[in-house]
Amino acid sequence: MKGRQGASRDPAVTTSATRRRVLLLLLSLVFLATACATPYRAARPSVRPNPFNPVYTVAVLPMYNATNDVGGPREVRKGFHEMMQGRHYSVMPLEVVDQILLEQMGITLGDQAELTTPEEIGRTLGVDAVVYGYLLYFDDITTGVYNVKQVKAGFKLVDARTGATVWSKGLGVKSVIAGSAVGVGVTALKELTASEKELIEAIEGARDIPGIEDWRYIRVLGTEKIEEAAVLSLGEMVFTKLLGVHLRPETDAMLGGIVSTLPAGPGSSRLLRETPVEIPERE
Repeated sequence: MKGRQGASRDPAVTTSATRRRVLLLLLSLVFLATACATPYRAARPSVRPNPFNPVYTVAVLPMYNATNDVGGPREVRKGFHEMMQGRHYSVMPLEVVDQILLEQMGITLGDQAELTTPEEIGRTLGVDAVVYGYLLYFDDITTGVYNVKQVKAGFKLVDARTGATVWSKGLGVKSVIAGSAVGVGVTALKELTASEKELIEAIEGARDIPGIEDWRYIRVLGTEKIEEAAVLSLGEMVFTKLLGVHLRPETDAMLGGIVSTLPAGPGSSRLLRETPVEIPERE
């Protein structure tokens, strides 16, 4: 009588199955990132206009960039500009803002806008208010155990006639691919670090923005092996960059959370209030 033999796994079969699993996960992640790239930011306004809001014409200034990414500020600023149009404001085209700031004030970067006053910028641009933006994080980190994509920014709307901040909000968003249970545990323990506090404190215009210290996780994916997590993270980064949607899900989630707190503008009601009504004389 033959003794029972334990079933042994063929290493080649196991490796092949692992590769298929990683490939399927990678394709799913890239598909989700690409789907998020569908233009929807400037969709129909979801809030009613506020006819009593004195701010209607707005210019979104170049962003203060505290990251090493050159394209990040441009992408985040563009997204905020598009979403703000859905809040009943008349938002000056970015290219017009940039041209006027360059030709009349010599401003091309966000930190240069901090060297003058919002009143002066507002007079130059001819708007009711200006939006200052601060980009703190726009990167992805791959370590194998803990692989994170993170975007964090803060914005404030400043009345160009008084210099008063009428609204401000900040938020950070992360997506994590954790290798094994250890990586998941590291994710759960991640908090605001001392270096991040120092970064926020060093930027005068950002330090008092509500929510600037907050992080929100939109995805935490765990894998069986550390190597799988690293491959997924690197593969997603490469493909999303090739498709021009790198960090798009994180950026849109962050901007959506920030813009949702922005007070509604007056919309067309502002034009109606400012248009003189002629009352015909009685004969």
